[in-house]
Amino acid sequence: MLRDASFKVDDGERAAIIGPNGAGKSTLLKIIAGSLAPESGRVSYPKTTEIGYLPQEIDLKSDRTVEDECKLVFEEVLAHEQEMRDIEHQLGEAEDHESEAYLQMADRYDYLLHETMRRDIYSMDSNIGKVMNGLGFPPADLKRKCSEFSGGWQMRIALGKLLLSNPDILLLDEPTNHLDIETITWLGAWLSNHEGSILMVSHERSFMDRLVNKVVEIDRGRVVVYRGNYTESLQKREERREMQRRAYENQQIELQQMQKFIDRFRYQASKAALVQSRIKQMERIEVVERPEDDQSTIHFKFPSAPRSGKEVIVGEGLSKVYGEKRVFSGVDATVYRGEKIALVGVNGAGKSTLMRILANRLDQTTGTVRYGSNVEYEYFAQYDSEDLHPNNTVLGEFLSKAPLSISDRARGILGAFLFSGDDVEKKIAVLSGGEKTRLRLARMLCGSSNLLLMDEPTNHLDIGSRLTLENALRQYDGAVILVSHDRYFLDNVVTRVIEISDGQVRSYPGKYTDYLHMKGLAESGAQPAAAAPAASAPANGAGATTARDERKRANSDRNRLANDLKRTQRELEAAEEDVARLDEECRELENRLHDPANATNAEELARLARTMEEVRSRQAAAEKQWTDLQIAAEELEEQLAEPA
Repeated sequence: MLRDASFKVDDGERAAIIGPNGAGKSTLLKIIAGSLAPESGRVSYPKTTEIGYLPQEIDLKSDRTVEDECKLVFEEVLAHEQEMRDIEHQLGEAEDHESEAYLQMADRYDYLLHETMRRDIYSMDSNIGKVMNGLGFPPADLKRKCSEFSGGWQMRIALGKLLLSNPDILLLDEPTNHLDIETITWLGAWLSNHEGSILMVSHERSFMDRLVNKVVEIDRGRVVVYRGNYTESLQKREERREMQRRAYENQQIELQQMQKFIDRFRYQASKAALVQSRIKQMERIEVVERPEDDQSTIHFKFPSAPRSGKEVIVGEGLSKVYGEKRVFSGVDATVYRGEKIALVGVNGAGKSTLMRILANRLDQTTGTVRYGSNVEYEYFAQYDSEDLHPNNTVLGEFLSKAPLSISDRARGILGAFLFSGDDVEKKIAVLSGGEKTRLRLARMLCGSSNLLLMDEPTNHLDIGSRLTLENALRQYDGAVILVSHDRYFLDNVVTRVIEISDGQVRSYPGKYTDYLHMKGLAESGAQPAAAAPAASAPANGAGATTARDERKRANSDRNRLANDLKRTQRELEAAEEDVARLDEECRELENRLHDPANATNAEELARLARTMEEVRSRQAAAEKQWTDLQIAAEELEEQLAEPA
């Protein structure tokens, strides 16, 4: 899966690991976290480094309250505080302040003091409240048992504990999967002020663009590092692939020319030296791999939707109440043929609840849901446990929903969703989150729906697959209602936004960005005070100035290398032309030497022989220059490919 993967994350750096599903992103994170041993190579960091790891899935079996579970994070540092009190007492009673024992106690005290200050033990309750509120837990929920929460909320508890531990290095595997947009915004603000290093696996383009300054791409088992955010890495990736395409094409032309020369003159004794020279050159050349098209993402489009009535679905007077908790009430909403609608709202507003009611998976407390004429719908639930059977195989699960008319095409359809060969015989229980999502999307192609109800369909999908889903939904001629925390995804798909807020719904025409501007929530707007992260940035700008200076120097060095590479490539092209020209001169001289008309002209033959010797000498020099320039160009390319 991974081979010769080498990269580094510097102090305070924020890096994202990207790549298609199955590339090895989570595996790499597990190796760095120490939960999985590499087959070769090593991971190194200072011994005192504290690492915090958030896996993609976690089973938090705890009957503690959320507050008590969070306090477990501080158990060690609370013990440190007690040890400090004991050391203070011993230091106060010590008589010899120069003794080895006294100095060791003083050193230990300094370490414990540093840890208690770093973990901010004296603001423990306040920090727990800030972090958990930022993750969507109101004060009352802190008194509830962890076991009362769903899997997505338990992931939030685990994330909150990790943030409160404030480790030197944060390893986060898809931390936004179970978060809404507001919580993702808060998390981004908190992480941007984290003083330690961050290495994350993420498919959230907007989240990475705002946060990371380095991107580690896993491409067919190899690691490529780019400086900058996600969007910048895409541009650099395309530039790298274009350079590789040009290098491959140029090298193929060069190799073909050499092989043509070898094949033509292989059996001519007078050309033996030249042939051997070409053979040695070919042996020394490091073959440039042919850039491959990306085949590691899903490819599909939804079938054409049967025409429905103008009104696809109508909700009137809808409300939902759980005991004394009112989720929403008096909801009136109409969805029209062909509309692409996003349901948005803060965490707990009732987005998923309303989707389940519209999909007939949950009864409303009051009100009615009416479908238009000829409406058939497909529902994509947020949690796969609702509609996948763990004991079925991938093929069996697909066929359980597929009509007989497409059963003979089942393997082909599953292949488009990256289930090839024996993958179709996998049990549902062993599938990854991304594989389950792909299977559920594949099943949606089986019907003839004209309404898609999709609750977080992008969870666990890699970026390439999200782009495919975006395109498929844009081209789909039926109606779509979806919930998603991916801002880019929403902006590229929806034509209207319905907001659920304070138990009511409001409609906003246009894209998701238009909705943000109407609400005054565009990116340039200030964050609410309640969403301010617990950590704070340094008061002075010295660190930032130093970082800017380092970046300037790094950019200057890379610009110099790039200019050197361009100059060397120009010289290499000129050398190639010289070699080709001298080859042609040699061929012409050889033809003249073997021309019967010159056979009896000794003076002319002698002159031609002297000229041939001179040309061959120049040819050898030109070939050496070409070889030296080729090596120099490759070294410069390697230096430019190294992390800045």
